[in-house]
Amino acid sequence: MLSGYGRDARILIGANALGQTFLWFSFFIMPFYLKALGYGMKAMGVFFSAQTIVGGLFFLLAGPISLRLGYRRTLLLSALAGLAGRVLQVSAANWGVLFTGFVLVGVNMGLRQPNYNAYLSELVPDDKRHEAFSKSFGLGTLFNSLGVLLAGFLPGYLMGLSLAEETAYRVTFSLSILQFIFVIPALLVVRDVEVKEKRIRWERALILKILKFSLPSALIGLGAGITIPFMSLYFKIRFGETLSAISYVFFFQQLAMGLGSFGLPELVRRYGPVRVITSFQGTATFLFVIFPSIETFVPAGAVYVLRAILMNIIWPINSSFMMGFFKTEEKATANGIQQAFSTFMRGIGNSLGGTLFALSLAYPFYATALLYAVATGLFYTFFRRYN
Repeated sequence: MLSGYGRDARILIGANALGQTFLWFSFFIMPFYLKALGYGMKAMGVFFSAQTIVGGLFFLLAGPISLRLGYRRTLLLSALAGLAGRVLQVSAANWGVLFTGFVLVGVNMGLRQPNYNAYLSELVPDDKRHEAFSKSFGLGTLFNSLGVLLAGFLPGYLMGLSLAEETAYRVTFSLSILQFIFVIPALLVVRDVEVKEKRIRWERALILKILKFSLPSALIGLGAGITIPFMSLYFKIRFGETLSAISYVFFFQQLAMGLGSFGLPELVRRYGPVRVITSFQGTATFLFVIFPSIETFVPAGAVYVLRAILMNIIWPINSSFMMGFFKTEEKATANGIQQAFSTFMRGIGNSLGGTLFALSLAYPFYATALLYAVATGLFYTFFRRYN
């Protein structure tokens, strides 16, 4: 599957995939872990906001740091910060220790993705970039699905062995540390990519290119922030389902996205990246419009999985498409700014979503659909001639 790439690209993609097992795992289990530790929704909001804000700030710093350190060492710094953060979250000795853990995980989040995308794009030929990004996403998402399933069932199994609830969730969450046990050794053996230009020429054309990618991402981030963090609670409140039943929804979502992403490069070759991205996002937008009207759990879960596939499966193509517009020294900075736009708006969306869900279980989905529709229209307008 990865035989067409060089050694370093194969190591990077493989380590990323193994590490991804415990990325969505940690996102999925975190609210339940904090609840078991005795923290309420208000404290959770503070923790999540701190992580999001710090992540957004380091998205902006990801490019300048990589120009000084290189992509590999910046990714290594990111992984070490993430490892320290997870250790503190597992310890959770007190509120301050836990808060510091969220801050460090935010640093990891902000430094990692822009530099991973930039690094991978430099390790593979341009004609294989869409394929490499899709395979990296697909493998990572397949491993994600296993992590979500494990997170859904392990706490109940451990409590069945007479472990206290807090202990069961702490033991389960401690597995999130394994993400970095896979990633750090891989980063120690790969070679860095030389960045000849150590500074970026901030010309008008460059700024406009970054804004054209960032504005649709900001709208999608705002829409996603309104609904996505609340989905597990939505299924529980609307349909009264258990944690293990809800985990199946997210398991099938990740599994289907992972498998589907391997066929995506062929669609891109046939129809072009812009048509694929906008058609998938447009269909996902329609599904969010009808989602609140579904009254039983299984059809709602199926529609949510399909919507998630359509909306998320195209992100590696979006990232790969974006990398083709920028020079080596510009890639991490441009991608970091795009991710920062999305992250800050997602944080605003979290607050809006809480308010809208308090008013109605339907309003948030209509708001998200509207934002997705505008974002899709903007993206098509900006890039249709590059299809």
